[in-house]
Amino acid sequence: MAALLMLLTAVDEGLGACFFGIMPEHLQPFREEFDVPEEYAPIGAITVGYRAEDAPPPSPRIAQRRRPAAEVIHRGHWGQHT
Repeated sequence: MAALLMLLTAVDEGLGACFFGIMPEHLQPFREEFDVPEEYAPIGAITVGYRAEDAPPPSPRIAQRRRPAAEVIHRGHWGQHT
């Protein structure tokens, strides 16, 4: 819930934000870079910043490759599409 509130606050302030998980092989370098004590077990981090003005728009081909929502949305049970 705290991560969600940070993400929403960043957007409200006109920033971009992204939560990402920390892979086990990157945990120790992450701890060292940000001085995370050993008694804490970080599972993710949030990046916050300004969007690049010259970022290219998303490709329309991405939308063409997407499967229909009914094929990928599961309601209640794995593999049970509605």
